[in-house]
Amino acid sequence: MFHGKVMFTVLSKCKGTRRAGFGSLLLKFILTVQVAVVFSVGAQEAATEVDLTQPLTLEQCIQMGLEKSTSMRNARLNLAIQELRVKTVRADYFPRVFSTGAYDFSDRIDFGFEPENYDLGLRGQYTIWDNGQREGSFAQAKESLSATESRNEGIKQGVILQITEAYYDVLQFQALVEVSEQNLARALDNTQRTKDFVEAGSLIPADVATAEVQEGNRRLTLLNNQNSLQVAKASLPRLLGLDPGVLITVAADEAYQLYQQRGTIERIQIPVEEAIQIALDNRPEFSETQAQLRSQEWSLTLAKLQRWPRLNADADYNVNLDDYLRERENFSDFRSWSLGVSLNFTLFDGGVLGNRVKELGMQLEQARENASDLERSVALNVRQAYLNLKRSEAAVDIAKTIVTNARLSLEVIQGRFDVDKAILLELLDAQTSYAQALTDEVNTFYDYKIAQTRLQDAMGVLQ
Repeated sequence: MFHGKVMFTVLSKCKGTRRAGFGSLLLKFILTVQVAVVFSVGAQEAATEVDLTQPLTLEQCIQMGLEKSTSMRNARLNLAIQELRVKTVRADYFPRVFSTGAYDFSDRIDFGFEPENYDLGLRGQYTIWDNGQREGSFAQAKESLSATESRNEGIKQGVILQITEAYYDVLQFQALVEVSEQNLARALDNTQRTKDFVEAGSLIPADVATAEVQEGNRRLTLLNNQNSLQVAKASLPRLLGLDPGVLITVAADEAYQLYQQRGTIERIQIPVEEAIQIALDNRPEFSETQAQLRSQEWSLTLAKLQRWPRLNADADYNVNLDDYLRERENFSDFRSWSLGVSLNFTLFDGGVLGNRVKELGMQLEQARENASDLERSVALNVRQAYLNLKRSEAAVDIAKTIVTNARLSLEVIQGRFDVDKAILLELLDAQTSYAQALTDEVNTFYDYKIAQTRLQDAMGVLQ
């Protein structure tokens, strides 16, 4: 690699320094003082404590998760790191001051505290112009910070979605356990009544076995739902930044209670095209992508600047502190300053810089292509979430109708069975259908609630 370099320097004369003996003055220690500037980052407001002994609402769980979850803690750290990088780049606009100190002894310099043994100096440096390198680096760092802020907003919405789904899982399995307990109580009553009928001679012992099979199935269903509930209760604390072993309870689901009372749910009132437009206006991925594009554009600009002649202007100021502290007179004799202007340009580098510019240009084109595809991907994501919500709304209506019909059918067959107009198998079949209808009603309702939340997430409005 060949470099051409033109240097123009104006340097003041530095008068020769005098070194005199100290006599009785002994310098025992030479200390180099380094000043560290510590930036306090990631300061957070004191989190509002949540009483874990009380049932938690969804809002309380989301609040706790946003404060304590690993994803949000890492997101805040990433933001703090990027803020430090911006400050680091901005520091290039300020002068730099260096202190130097040294102590030497050798076969030519005896051990001791004579002037020849130590050296202490102070130096300042400031870059006046660097052909736009600082401006480009600072602008790129700010765009990276903007991208990190947008990415953190996406992480926040992702955490809210996960917590909401986990919260609804707990509510869903709580409701399923209640349904299973009701179904088991009904099966136990059947078994006992069947035994009574056998003793009365109305039924045969095989009917007892049939009733006990249904009872066993109900016990197994209850056991499975209880286990799923425990798993769900262990999963939720982890998302909140707590140990999975922490026992928490969730508040009663008012939405499900209203649905049980009224048989109606909230329905989406906007068309899918409007939902897509809301997503295009609110999804944090778009602002993140645009910031990343601008950052890559600055990377390309900085790479191109490397191919042009680089004009640098520097100022230096030096003080020989050790000599001045000994002499204590004529400070100007122990200082020097210089102004320098350098022009550097690369004559030949084997195509390294050119290839780097081409590579960054191709990467920028890839990023632009991905950005153009992002709009299509978001539109598809919203459309799928919208259609899933519509299906869930219809499924809730169907499940409610099935429960009503299954209950009526069970009541009719139960009445017929009580007057010996229906056989046991008919009653058991009706009870099975009713039990399945109750289970499906719970599942479809919470599938609807999760579909509703996922659409909000797809639209970028989940808070």
